[in-house]
Amino acid sequence: TVNIMRADGAIIKNVRLKASILDVEQGIITIPKKDSWVLATTIDGVETRAFISEFSEVDRLMGRIQATSDPKLFFDYSIDGSNLHIRYIKTDTQSESDEIKIIDVAKIEFDKDKNFKISYFDEKENPLAITHFSPDSLTTTFNSIENNESKERLNLSLKEEEVSIKFTNKNSTVNNHTTITPLETIFSLKDDQGVEKQKTSLTNNNVESIFFKDGSQISRTSLNEFRSVVILGDNMSWVSKDKLELKSKESILTIDSTGITFDSQKEIIMKGESIKIEATGTTTINGESVNIN
Repeated sequence: TVNIMRADGAIIKNVRLKASILDVEQGIITIPKKDSWVLATTIDGVETRAFISEFSEVDRLMGRIQATSDPKLFFDYSIDGSNLHIRYIKTDTQSESDEIKIIDVAKIEFDKDKNFKISYFDEKENPLAITHFSPDSLTTTFNSIENNESKERLNLSLKEEEVSIKFTNKNSTVNNHTTITPLETIFSLKDDQGVEKQKTSLTNNNVESIFFKDGSQISRTSLNEFRSVVILGDNMSWVSKDKLELKSKESILTIDSTGITFDSQKEIIMKGESIKIEATGTTTINGESVNIN
């Protein structure tokens, strides 16, 4: 009910907003804006039994409809100038006299800032899945419920220039993260403690994979239309269409159109049942001490 003031200044109290003010909270209720004009109608000419039949300005509109198949399930909505809420709710009792016992099943929310949100809940009102639309993004989250606590497990985010997918483990640590932009795609894998194990990046003309151990890089592979580069710790292999290079800390082996070059700061050992060296040109072996047996 509301209190209204007549044009002559007289106050009429407890003017009804619905047919019965003693029943459970069902039906449709329109709440007039304070200090706005309304048209009040009396029942059987009794002013103390008046109801509002017309509104000039509305502050809020609410409605609750009981499901025919389940007396404890209700469709509920509320709207004002800034927000719209639509939800399915369940109650512990058919009378629905205790608002504390109302549990959200699903909810749709929309506000003046163009945020649109859809949520689904479990029997204890923990959010299972949430989709949030904003003017420049869309985010969907799927959660798991552990010890009556909601934890994010999958997050999908869409923006104008970026798509992001994150998988999270039970420790709330991101294990797998993929980011896609118009120019690059990045895959990242982490262990249960959130330490990165592998990362791959794809661009228009390059693919690069990096492997980590205990947070430190142990190898990197880079492929593109011009060359392939593989790094293993301190060793490197570089392959292109006209050159192969193997490099360690103290040795370099190069094979290209000019021939084969092996440069080492350590002893070179060649072993085999039979070793044959052939050359069509001059062969030179230099050293401080050369022994050929």
